[in-house]
Amino acid sequence: MIKSTNLTIGGLFGWFVGTFKPSFPLMIIAVIFILYDAWTAYRLYKRAHKKYPDRTKRHQAKFTSFAFGKVVKVTIPERLWLIFLAYLVEKWVCKDVQIPLSYIVTGVVCFEQFWSICENQSSCRDDNDSKIWRFLQRFMIDKTERHLDETLDEFKSN
Repeated sequence: MIKSTNLTIGGLFGWFVGTFKPSFPLMIIAVIFILYDAWTAYRLYKRAHKKYPDRTKRHQAKFTSFAFGKVVKVTIPERLWLIFLAYLVEKWVCKDVQIPLSYIVTGVVCFEQFWSICENQSSCRDDNDSKIWRFLQRFMIDKTERHLDETLDEFKSN
């Protein structure tokens, strides 16, 4: 026999999914951007380790569970909550105003991740790499020193 609490939980879950279903594709897009940013950070660490093997923090470039755990436990939930709250404001607070707030917030989150992806891709490049990465490095932060024991200023002065 089915208990009434199971029906209540199932009913609440069904209501939640039905009500907030339009925000799910936005959340999926944001998660894809966040995961790709984590992947490009890992690839940056591999490049930094290859270029400065004796100065990197670890002996081998690897995809650490700590770094990925931070992405999964902190970054993704924070960004998803922003999108979810924007959707709530859009539908229940500003319901008479046609502002796609959840789309705007998702766009901001995706732009933030896109910028970080470009920073990761343009950091720690050789001179013979693509001109686009060298061009972007003029405007973006070089994230290489996050993976080194020392700052990049010591290398640039030599």
